[in-house]
Amino acid sequence: MLNRHEKLAVFNLSILAVGILLFLLIWQITVISQAYAGLAIFGLMGIGHLIFLRKKNPSEVVEDERDISIQLKSFSGSNSFVLIYFVITTIAIYLSHSDSGVVSIEYFPLFVWVAWALNVLVSSIITLVQYRRGTNCETC
Repeated sequence: MLNRHEKLAVFNLSILAVGILLFLLIWQITVISQAYAGLAIFGLMGIGHLIFLRKKNPSEVVEDERDISIQLKSFSGSNSFVLIYFVITTIAIYLSHSDSGVVSIEYFPLFVWVAWALNVLVSSIITLVQYRRGTNCETC
């Protein structure tokens, strides 16, 4: 049985997969600037908090120390991963366009969307792994 945060992570992964699939399908038909419209489905991730993290009755506990510890680990891990992604892509773009000195602005939204998708992906995976493996709360 999955707890609330695991259900939210699986929900986010499924929305992420649908959004990427829509983006790729639209990109095959049109240009990349119009394919970004398929990523609008990512907005449905906000509904996941309303569905999975709300209290069903007032006496119910939503989070404990273990949940907070796991969320902090997933947040720091995913942000570290995205920071490494930005450093690597920035260096790669610089090295690939160093002779011209100009990079098309058309690709910037793609790099930002990929970074955001990686953040959600890595955060959800770390959350699922930590709940399955279990974690010790060092700060509790």
